[in-house]
Amino acid sequence: MKVELTPDAAQWVAAEIDAGTFPTAEDAVRHAIRLAKLAALRNMLDAAEAEGGSHTSEEARKFVQDYLDDLEHAPKES
Repeated sequence: MKVELTPDAAQWVAAEIDAGTFPTAEDAVRHAIRLAKLAALRNMLDAAEAEGGSHTSEEARKFVQDYLDDLEHAPKES
């Protein structure tokens, strides 16, 4: 899949690569997507808690963050 970034987004990616934050544009985009997914998850957790969930959003967030961290460090399948 190829994606064309807006000029503003492309400028941000280039600046982050130049600063050494990310080694490649793909890594920067992956990071941005991960943050978007986490934001959506936070919104869902907050809504569930507002409806009377038995776990706090902080407990659920920690569980999800631990799970995502485990996924990042898991060996890649060939």
